[in-house]
Amino acid sequence: MTMAAALGGHAALDASWFAVWTRNQYEPRVEGGLRAKRVEAFLPVVRVPSRRRDRRRTLEQPLFPGYLFARFAPSRDAYLSVATTEGVVRILGEGWDALCPVPEAQMDAIRRLVAAGTATRAAWLREGDRVRIVGGPLAGLEGLVQTWRGARATFVVNVDILRRAVAVEVAADLLDLA
Repeated sequence: MTMAAALGGHAALDASWFAVWTRNQYEPRVEGGLRAKRVEAFLPVVRVPSRRRDRRRTLEQPLFPGYLFARFAPSRDAYLSVATTEGVVRILGEGWDALCPVPEAQMDAIRRLVAAGTATRAAWLREGDRVRIVGGPLAGLEGLVQTWRGARATFVVNVDILRRAVAVEVAADLLDLA
């Protein structure tokens, strides 16, 4: 079987995106290795300011450190080809026959946000999560995420003894897990 056939060939219509966990700071090398094996790879990067005090410049860093995405038709051969690429720790899922594909809509959203230059790293938060405000005049306050409205969240502080709460709407990028 040829490599192209093993990695999708005529089955390219059945190809899905999968998250690939990489060794620390190996994301670009894994991307190159996958492309050399003719596997479609996507490493979303964002521009971040350098943290060095003596220099001011912008660096490109992975949007999701330690991860990139690979698109292939799930098969044992394709799984082994991707999993044996230098720097790959594993493909997320439970073995080649139980991989967890990333929905196409999420991949499209990531690609569009990165291409527009508007993507930034953010904590993964859900309603009910305990969070801390990390910027602005309310920095340091801890509370709960009650609801989401686009890029804004309702931040709630409970007053247990009164069985009451106070809420404020804040930009979601000001919240981090407590």
